[in-house]
Order: sequence, then structure tokens, then C-alpha cells
Amino acid sequence: MQSSAGRALSKHQQSALSLLESPKLSEALDLRREPDATRTLYGQTLFGQSCLAARRLVEAGSRVVSVFWDEFGLAGSGWDTHWNHYPRMRQELAPGFDLGWYGLITDLDRRGMLDDVLVVCTSEHGRTPKVTSGMGGGRDHWSRAYSSLIAGAGIARGKIVGATDKHASDVADNPISPKELLATMYHLLGIDPHTRIPDRAGSLIPLVPESADVVPEMLA
Repeated sequence: MQSSAGRALSKHQQSALSLLESPKLSEALDLRREPDATRTLYGQTLFGQSCLAARRLVEAGSRVVSVFWDEFGLAGSGWDTHWNHYPRMRQELAPGFDLGWYGLITDLDRRGMLDDVLVVCTSEHGRTPKVTSGMGGGRDHWSRAYSSLIAGAGIARGKIVGATDKHASDVADNPISPKELLATMYHLLGIDPHTRIPDRAGSLIPLVPESADVVPEMLA
């Protein structure tokens, strides 16, 4: 006889399989259905076309979509720029990101979707303000200050919240923690960030700690 944990696992497995077999999902991921002009708007890169796929998934009913930067080699084409920082930024990373982000925001806006879709671009850390001397110069991991790009769903347009010092080393004005960013995201999605949900032991755990609140300066 199957245990309750086994039954729960089977239920989730069946749910995942049903999603993968869904014709609606297959259609949403078929970018050949898009006009060439729209595909070009996003940039002909894996990241740009993934942003386009994200828009199509939202249109098909997806509530949450994640787009990761494409990685063609082992830590060779991602944002972990420990070496050759400036050539990689100029020739590969910045142009591809600019096109993908611009295409997504522009396309959502012209389709009347941007007010209902929250777009967040962030990472787990920033980069050192000082450039290293080896292997063409690089920037290492830095957790004391970094930025996020956020648009749509009630976010103020064209607004900068907070600032670093002139070296981009430390926060100089209006520090915002990752937890506060998360609280603001939940708020914009219509979810009380301080909602408590039970863990496996039955204890109520808050989505976001009580000390973290919505950042009003970010809102329109």
C-alpha cells in the first residue's frame, strides 16, 4: 500500500507530466509562430528568444516564469566576469542583455500587458568595485552593493531608488535588502508578504520576515 508521502509524490509527478504533454505549452514555446520583426526585437540570442518565450508563456496562462542567462561554456559566457571583464561586457554580455530586456519591456507595453506583469532582473550578488590585474582584468564577487531592474505591475517608470558611493562599493542612500525587494514583489502580485504558511512540521513560517516591508518609493 502506498504511503501518504508516496501518493503526494505521484500526484506531483502526474501534474508535471501533464504540463509537459500539454499542447498549450508546446504552442507557447513555438517561437516560429512569431513574426520575424518581433523575434528580431528581442535579439537573435538564446537569452533574447527566451525572453520572447517568457512573454508567450504568460499569455498562455503561466503565473511565474524564470529566464536565466545562456551559458555556452563552463563559466565562460556568463556574468561571472573574473577575467576579461571589459571585452566580455562590450562584445557579448551587455549587447545581448540590452536587446532582450528592451524587447521584453517594449513588447509587453505595446500589447497592454506591462501593467499586469511584473518583470524583475536581479542576481545573488554584485561585482567588486576594483578590477583585478590578471587575465585581462576581472571583477570578483561583491555582496555589499548591487542593483536590480524592475518594471511593470505598479512599479514607477524611469525611477532610481537608492544610490551607492562614487566607487559603487557601499550603499550611500536608501539601502534596500533582498527581503524588502521580495516583500515588494509579493505586494505587487497581490500577496500579503507577511502571510504565514505551514511547514512540514506544522509550524507557521512567514513568506518574508516581519522586519522586511514593502518599499513605497518603488511604487507608481
